[in-house]
Amino acid sequence: MSNLSLNRGEPKVGDRAVEASNLSPLVVGARLVFKAIAWIFAICILIQVFLAGLALFWNSAQWASHAGFSRLLIIVPILMLVVTFVARLPLSLRLRSAGLIGIIILIVVSAKLPSGIGYLSALHPVLAFMLLGATISIARKTQALAKA
Repeated sequence: MSNLSLNRGEPKVGDRAVEASNLSPLVVGARLVFKAIAWIFAICILIQVFLAGLALFWNSAQWASHAGFSRLLIIVPILMLVVTFVARLPLSLRLRSAGLIGIIILIVVSAKLPSGIGYLSALHPVLAFMLLGATISIARKTQALAKA
């Protein structure tokens, strides 16, 4: 018998079907938790935009709720980053989760800039939309990973 016929039944390195079957229940559960957290974070961003809209168009006292809710939002991407390690997600998802934290830091910095450089402060809502897009992209990629 040749080596080709002997090795035919062995899976190739990186075979996704084999990798998925070798995952522990903890890893599978962590991947489900990650997917849920990503979608919850996307909804939280939409709530944050709604709170900003309330402050702009209804009652300026709502800026306090917008600012208060933003302090809670930083917890979610940090949690997402931690879960990527437990879920043994690919490096690309780990880096994207870390990127969410970076975008949030930029959003906070843009909100605190003095009015003299207001054109940079105008990036605040743009960064919020980038954060939403990145979060939805992560959630969809996680969903595709679960199907594969």
